[in-house]
Amino acid sequence: MANRLTGVLLVGGASHRFGSPKALARFGGETLAERGWRTLGEACDERLAVGKGADGLSLPFPLLDDGTQTRHPAAGMIAGLEAAKHDVVVFLPVDCPGVEAGDLRALGEACADAAVPAEGKPVPGAYRKTALAALRRCLAEEAPIRGALAELDIRTPALDPWRLADADTPAELDLLARRIQAFTAAVEQGAELGLDTSEARILQDWNDTIVHLAPAHVVARVRTSRVRNPEPGFETYAREVALARHAIARNGPVVAPAEAAGPHLRDGLAVSLWEYVEELPGRLSEHQIGVSLRALHEALDDFGGSLPHLDERLDRAAGVIADPSAVPRLGAADREFLATTFGALRVEASSHDGSPRVLHGGAHSANLLSTPAGPRWIDLDTACRGPLEWDLAHVGAEAAEVFPEADADLLVTMRKLVGAEVAIWCWHTYGRAAEVDEAANHHLGALRG
Repeated sequence: MANRLTGVLLVGGASHRFGSPKALARFGGETLAERGWRTLGEACDERLAVGKGADGLSLPFPLLDDGTQTRHPAAGMIAGLEAAKHDVVVFLPVDCPGVEAGDLRALGEACADAAVPAEGKPVPGAYRKTALAALRRCLAEEAPIRGALAELDIRTPALDPWRLADADTPAELDLLARRIQAFTAAVEQGAELGLDTSEARILQDWNDTIVHLAPAHVVARVRTSRVRNPEPGFETYAREVALARHAIARNGPVVAPAEAAGPHLRDGLAVSLWEYVEELPGRLSEHQIGVSLRALHEALDDFGGSLPHLDERLDRAAGVIADPSAVPRLGAADREFLATTFGALRVEASSHDGSPRVLHGGAHSANLLSTPAGPRWIDLDTACRGPLEWDLAHVGAEAAEVFPEADADLLVTMRKLVGAEVAIWCWHTYGRAAEVDEAANHHLGALRG
């Protein structure tokens, strides 16, 4: 029999980094407080909101004061557990707008003394009243909640980590809004085409947002890029689908577009659909990567459609690094160094002769999947015309050896130029994902030596 649940909305945070009360921030036509309260109503038999009455928040529901002077998260949890009618209580922080009613029910059903989505992350989570003693000790000692978790019998149900993200700043809230908008657009597009999307999940949210419309064997790509002056999403996706179909017709190693690939327009966002392929464990060898890249080039060589030249893409990057407001997280000295280095590398690369050809444009390992049918390339939205060495700069030395015709000196320069361009775009979109931030620092450091 399902546990009867009390849901508690936690609204007692200080919101220092946010700059204003998070509970009153707007998100998708409602405040975060209204959204959280609605989600609890969909999941729970009883709902409460706990915070600080002294904050004077204008909320559309009653607020239970946690009865303390501290901002410790255990204060609200203790007050909620003590006031709850039911033994199992699910806690939802007001700044987690992606959490769904099903996530809260899953936590409630899994609850032993507690259930949390990942060890060490206490909320969103479910707790029984048996957790009160550990939480009270935690509050008295002003210790982290994870100390209380160490004393409890906890369960960790598998939940989508993308939905559990919180927003500590307005920029992070904007990112969450874009992610949820993209996910919703993907699911609605799949449903319109008759696909079962009941287990849909986000696979990636670095540049665009990638959604597996599970259990259907279809992946949606949604244009949510934050780069300045990007190519129009619909046109870019249309070109990508055309390129992939051209390659497939010539037995090229690419993931195939879905039958109704589109692109489609949904809520103002471009959405393209692709076949879902199983990815095998383990890494492809460098030689396999090189052979697969040559096969891709051969399949695309006679593509007659319009493609941008590599220089157009590099011009956009140059415009970004020249503008301090476009890379606000990058210090002035680092920005000057990156701009100067990028410009010098472009001059050096242009001094080499090289006939332009159709390139993948971003032929790194993350864009090559190991599948039961063999290696398959994805993300052809970066395709362009340019020198062979640009694509080879994304792969290792052994992979590049598959192309004996390559200019070795130009390849050395292109490796540095790729690193500089990646650094520019990652600093431009700094904060979108941990992987983006890591790449920004890595490539800048590599250029400095």
